[in-house]
Amino acid sequence: MAEKNISIKEADRKVFRTSFDNGIVDILISSVVLMFALAPFLSVYLGDFWSSAIFLPFWGAVYLIMLWTRKNVIKPRAGVVMYGPLRKKKMTLFTGIMLTLNVVFFILGLVAFVMPFGRGWTITLAFAGMVLISFSLAGYFLDVTRFYIYGLLLSGGFIVGEWLYQTFGVSHHGYPIVFGISAGIIFLIGLFKLIAFVQANPLPTDETMQWEGNNG
Repeated sequence: MAEKNISIKEADRKVFRTSFDNGIVDILISSVVLMFALAPFLSVYLGDFWSSAIFLPFWGAVYLIMLWTRKNVIKPRAGVVMYGPLRKKKMTLFTGIMLTLNVVFFILGLVAFVMPFGRGWTITLAFAGMVLISFSLAGYFLDVTRFYIYGLLLSGGFIVGEWLYQTFGVSHHGYPIVFGISAGIIFLIGLFKLIAFVQANPLPTDETMQWEGNNG
């Protein structure tokens, strides 16, 4: 009985991980990271708030494209995935934790910008910690190992960017460099996974559907 339960849990884990292995989420993450690379150039003309808010339509367009891709490319090849009660419970817990953390991080971010100690390495390390914690939790609850790597990559980006700024005087705290490279890496990983998924899961042909129907 114990072996059966382990098999069920492992099967559920594999099915869930497969749903994140088509590159769609990676491409969405890369579009958000891209903001940190481009927004500093716009802040001179638009201010810190609008230089970030202007990306909302861009994110919306990317999200709609990803929805179309999921519906017309992913779903016909992978079908609809149904999760068990344990997985649903875990996802509910993950959602609650992430919402709470986002509120806490938002408040800490406001305090860091307002208070005099919220400059230089203080705010850099704070944001690096936020990103690392968020991606580590996502990697744990979603069973996606590469999210841990993304957390290290992006949290390290804040640190490397600040080091470039304070050591070599690189503009905009080095964000265009470190996050431009990070966005490119994550996008290429997502694109590679999407292409690999499509190649490994061709659309079923009429002959295949007829054969499955005769042997169902």
